[in-house]
Amino acid sequence: MRKTIGLPLLVVVLGVLGSGFALHAAAAPPNHANRLEASFTESAQSVTNRIADLGTFQLINTGAGTVDGFGSATVVVGITQDRSVAPCGTGSWTNAATRRIVLADGVLMVRELSTTCSTPSGLVISGTYEVDGLSSTGIFAGARGTGEITADPVAHTATLSGKLHLAGSAE
Repeated sequence: MRKTIGLPLLVVVLGVLGSGFALHAAAAPPNHANRLEASFTESAQSVTNRIADLGTFQLINTGAGTVDGFGSATVVVGITQDRSVAPCGTGSWTNAATRRIVLADGVLMVRELSTTCSTPSGLVISGTYEVDGLSSTGIFAGARGTGEITADPVAHTATLSGKLHLAGSAE
């Protein structure tokens, strides 16, 4: 004699399996696409004069913005400018920065290298970023990724676009 599973038992089994999948999906990192898309409005809080007249300036910017998939954020950016070099002609310089992005789920630290170039429409900043997973906290601890940064010093905006792989996320 062949036994069959009754309809009520089948519904319970499917419900338990569905709940397990839902809990697993809820525990997954929110950036399922492994992307970092962020935009900020920033303003200068501190600017040093030349250090020992060597053409080096240091700035601290603060601001607020959004990170796609993670929500609202505040940002603090420590920037060192070397104006003794002109990588894209007269009136240009290089920048090295550390960006601290504070979100509800943790702090994402990003290291940036960029150039500031003079164009007919004004200064343009462009470069690259690398996620600093060792210095990041919360869900960003152990994260990695790279991408591009662009900034408009006249509009006081900065945009990051590229990859962000959270620790434990699928590639």
